[in-house]
This record gives sequence, C-alpha cells and structure tokens, in this order.
Amino acid sequence: MHSLNEEIGLDGFYKESELPLLLKKQGMAIWHDGIVQILDRRQLPLSEEYIMCKTTEDVADAIESMAIQGAFSISIAAGYGLALTAQKNNTSIENINKAAKRLLLTRPTGLALSRVIALCLKKSEEAIKENRSPLNEILSITDKVASDLAKQARKTAQYAISLIGSGDTILTHCFPDRSYAYLLVEAKKESMNLSFLCSETRPYMQGTKLTSLCSSELGFETHIITDGMGGALMQKGSVDSFITAADRVCMDGSIVNKIGTYQYALAADVNNLPYYVLRQSGPDIESLNADDVIIEKRSGDDLVSYDGKIIAPSGVKGLYPAFDITPPHLVNAIITDRGIFKANQIHTYQDTSSFIDDSLI
Repeated sequence: MHSLNEEIGLDGFYKESELPLLLKKQGMAIWHDGIVQILDRRQLPLSEEYIMCKTTEDVADAIESMAIQGAFSISIAAGYGLALTAQKNNTSIENINKAAKRLLLTRPTGLALSRVIALCLKKSEEAIKENRSPLNEILSITDKVASDLAKQARKTAQYAISLIGSGDTILTHCFPDRSYAYLLVEAKKESMNLSFLCSETRPYMQGTKLTSLCSSELGFETHIITDGMGGALMQKGSVDSFITAADRVCMDGSIVNKIGTYQYALAADVNNLPYYVLRQSGPDIESLNADDVIIEKRSGDDLVSYDGKIIAPSGVKGLYPAFDITPPHLVNAIITDRGIFKANQIHTYQDTSSFIDDSLI
C-alpha cells in the first residue's frame, strides 16, 4: 500500500519515485496555471531544463525543434497547446481550428497527435455551440488521454515481459516511448537481469540521451552503439531481440518508425532474431498499408552540421526522411495493451476488448 503522502503516477499504480524521469508527470508536458511546462529532452541527460510555453506557437516550436519527443508525449503536449488558444477571451472555433492545423503540421506522421487534436476539436465545437468553455473540454480530454495512455503503456509492458528472458540483451532504436520505460520498471520489479544496446539514433541522439537514460536510471547494464553497429552485433550473437516502438502501425501490420528501423529489422530477420514492436494502442484504421502513410521530411541541415558547426563540404546537401516503413513479414510480434498480435493479425485489435474506457483514444 502507498502512504497517503506519496504521489501516484499517471498510470494510477506506481509511485512517482519508482518511475524514471521520462515516465514522471514532469518528464512530459504539464498544464500549470495557463502555461504548458515541457521538459526539454534535448538537454538530457546533462541537465534538467524546462520550457514554459505561453502560446500554441510555443508548443508547436517545442515539438518541431525536438524539445519534446515520443509519439504519446507529443500528443499530450499538443492537447495542452491547443488549450492555450482556447483559454483566450472570446476565442472562436475558427481560432481553435487554426491552432489545431498548426499543431498537426508539426508531426504529419504522428497518429496519436492527430487523434487527440481531432477529439479536442470535436468537443470544442460542441462546447461553443452550447455556450460552454472549450478550454475545460480540451483540458479534460488531454488529462484523461495522459492517464489512459500511461495505463495502456503499463499494460503493454506487462504483455511484453513475457517475451523476454532474464539474462537477455535487447537492442533498441530511437526512444521506444513509454511502453519501453514501463517494460524496464516491470523488469526491475521482477528482478530480471537485462542488458540494453541503445543505438545513438542520429542526428538527435534519442538513443544516447533518452533510451539509455531510462535503462541506466533503473540500474540495467546499458551500452550505446553507433547506428551502423546493430547488424554486426546480431551476427556475433550479442543480441537476443530487437525492440522498438512505432509512430504508426498500418492495418496490414506495416510498421512506421524512426528511420533506420527497417535496416535493423532486415538484420534481425537474417540472423533469426525476433523483432518486437511496442504499440500500445493498436493500428491506424485509416492506414491500410504503407501507401497511406505520409513520411515526414526533416531539414537536411541537421545532417551537414554538428554541434552548431557545418562539417560537410560546401554545396553538399543532407537527405533526412524522419521515418521508414518495415513490412509485416519482418515483424515477429506487435505488443499492445490488448495482447500480443502477429503483424498480419493486428487488424483484429479492434475486435478485442479494452481494459480501460478507450472512447477518447
């Protein structure tokens, strides 16, 4: 039992003190007295700094500049970002729609963000028509989504733990978001001995800064590797499984995730190693396959510079699609809050019962 003065996390089960930073409330986005507080993940792990967003544009900039990362954390920030416009005196649905479009442009590949914004818009329109506050509706929705997503992530981790054995070495790419962090918490609770190989994930170094932070915070042996090392380590028998999140899962089981995921999945397949996808909320019913996905293109400037300095020859340009698509035959399992699915069966997710009220997500 938790004592009355111990703050419980968004999942409703673990104490905040038991969670790594990126699972704590302060590690995501918080609405506080009309301002959105966002942990600047670019500064981790060297310093813990926060951005205080006073406008929707501030939040959009925080998302685009990678100050906040992770599909579900971004969706919560976007919900609160929309609330910043809704709190203005005499705001109109036109203004809220304009703010929503701005936020949607920050991550065109992100499914969670678009779902949250769509629901906030729907409820805002209803509120304004009934002379109610759209702000209260948006805050209520975003608060509930934050809690439900945390519960989903923990449930997903509980299913995922069954696929991992104590003593395993797990290769990760990018930051597999909250389901991965809860997997670590659950593994620690079970006293499992795990090791992690975290790819750097250039150019924003999410693996170095975020993924390795979570595992090391909880006491697991953690190594950072270059983005090109994964295949060789699989070949040498140094890896037991490859695990990522997914920014989107298509109905046919195609996986949309950080660029580089596809090549790791190919290497895992060649070396007879399982590739597991943590996707806590199921597939996108509007994306039947890869043809329905818009891949975000980020600035090539991120690739020709390092530490603020140009390092490429004059005239050389960078090419930076932020995501790639892994076909379903390379995926051993998609792990969700409703169970473990084969990739070609993920479309049945919608037919299974949810353990929470998922009307909002």
